[in-house]
Amino acid sequence: MKTCKKCGGSNFTPVKRKNKKGEIYTTSKCKDCSNAYQRQSKITSKWQQLNKEHLRQYQKQYYKDKHKERNSINHSRIRERTFGDKKAIIEFYKNCPKGYEVDHIIPLNGKTISGLHTIDNLQYLTIKENRRKSNKYNGPLIYSVQL
Repeated sequence: MKTCKKCGGSNFTPVKRKNKKGEIYTTSKCKDCSNAYQRQSKITSKWQQLNKEHLRQYQKQYYKDKHKERNSINHSRIRERTFGDKKAIIEFYKNCPKGYEVDHIIPLNGKTISGLHTIDNLQYLTIKENRRKSNKYNGPLIYSVQL
């Protein structure tokens, strides 16, 4: 006979899901442990609703720390590939119209081609178009190098 992993009880609650054979199976928690879990979920949910601002600040800090290394790698990649007038590039970013994003025509880190962070390689795209384009370049091959 199956016993609960938490309290050792045997009063299991049937789950409304079915396995691949179509049979209803039972959980590894008894009714008492399952009810206690539900009560704790409600308490947690209420606490989260009352402390939304605290949670938001925690999440911002968490993601800032988590992605710090990845972002530093991306920034160093851009610094390495930046040539020409940096002030013109900064102005290009500042003049980006609302609802648009600055996009690299030839992506900085494409699968088959990699471009540079120059004023000639920047364009404005709507957010939807930029997400669709992603990290692709569909234009003609500009430079061909033979070794």
